[in-house]
Formats: sequence, C-alpha cells, structure tokens
Amino acid sequence: MTIHGATTRHPALVSLSRELAQHPVNRNEFFQRFRAERLARPRLQRFIEQYQYFCKHFVKVLEGLLYRTPLDQLDMRVELTRTLYSELGNGNPEQAHLTLLNRFAARLDLDELALSRTEPVACVRDYLCQLHELFLESDYLTALGAELAVEVTAASEFQYLYPALQQYGWFGEEDLAFFKLHVEEELCHGDWLLDAVERTARSSADYKHVTAGARRTADAWHAFWLGLSDEVFTPTQTHLGEKR
Repeated sequence: MTIHGATTRHPALVSLSRELAQHPVNRNEFFQRFRAERLARPRLQRFIEQYQYFCKHFVKVLEGLLYRTPLDQLDMRVELTRTLYSELGNGNPEQAHLTLLNRFAARLDLDELALSRTEPVACVRDYLCQLHELFLESDYLTALGAELAVEVTAASEFQYLYPALQQYGWFGEEDLAFFKLHVEEELCHGDWLLDAVERTARSSADYKHVTAGARRTADAWHAFWLGLSDEVFTPTQTHLGEKR
C-alpha cells in the first residue's frame, strides 16, 4: 500500500501512515479467501446484505462526526465535507455510493426492500457501535484519527473485492461500478484525511489522540472482517446444502 504524500508530512503522521499500511486488516483472512474462492450465490448474497447494511449506516455516522466537529476546526470540517460529498455522489444521487452498491445487490436479486430487512450480525453491529462511540462521543482528535484509519485502510479492501468479483462472470462492468470507483477514490479519501490531520493536530499530545483513535479503529475493522469471514465462509447446518 502506497503512503501518498507521506514524505512531506509530520513525522508522527508518517509513522502512523506506515503503521496503518502494515496493519493486518489490509490482508485479512476474508480478503484472502474472497480472492481465492468462488462463493455460491447464497453466500455472496449473505456477504452483500451485511456489507450494504454497514455502508448505509456508516454514512450516517460520518454525518454525525461532521456535525460534532468544532466550528473552529475548519480544515477538519472541509476534508470531512469533501469525503461525505464524495460518498453522496458529488451531488448526483444516481452516483451516490449507496445507490451504486444497491444496483450491484439487485444483480444478486436483493432489492432495496429485501436489504431493508437485514439484521446485522455481531461483527457488523459491534463495529458500527465502536464507530459511533469514536465519532460521536470521543474528543475530536481521537475521532479524526478514527476516520483517518477508516479511509486509509479501505483502499486495500477494493483491491481484493473488485478483481475477485470480475472473475464470477455474472456481472458487467456497470454492475461493478461501486467497487471499481473505490479502487481509486479511497486513495483520495485517505489523502484528504491525512491533510485534515496535518492541518488540525498541533502538538505531540494531539498526535497521541489521533493515533489512539486510528489504532482502535483499525483493530475494530480487522475484527469486522474476521467476523464476516466466519459468517460467509464457515459452513453451518443451514448452508450445507448450498450448491455453487
């Protein structure tokens, strides 16, 4: 994973960027298996149900973080706004990230009504709860570190998911627009958040708060994917009869 712009940044931020790039979440068990194995359709549906639930609720938590950011932290607010505006399709509802993901889900016969009935499994629920606490209940520097970790570590996710889904033969490029978009866009989001930290953190104490939020979030994100790996790949009694 490339650390974009790291050589011109504060040494504490360079160190944190490298730490996030080397975190095991970037090559976790789910990613490895998703690349190596082809899921039966019900298993892929299971993954997308949970993943869509997370993506939908993450945007609301991000909105909450922007609301809670102090008014005088203008640089942080600007970069968070850029990220949120991107999530919402840069002003085009048809290109909002959730809209694109829902189109992909529809190719798996998961319409929006079906998706609205999804009950989150423990790993999804737990990660969203941790983000809610970090974004909405912690100090703004810890929250900023948490969002930095979200965006920096998300880049590797799509480097696995997009090429793996291309191999199924069920989807055209238009169906995979959500995943293709994020291969490049998450690098931009990561850079924006690095800029936000650079312009907001003023002291070594500030960077300690940022680092604490980033580490906790990266660990929680790792637990999210390990939990999904168990949900999607581990055979259960109800799934034993599935066919590829």
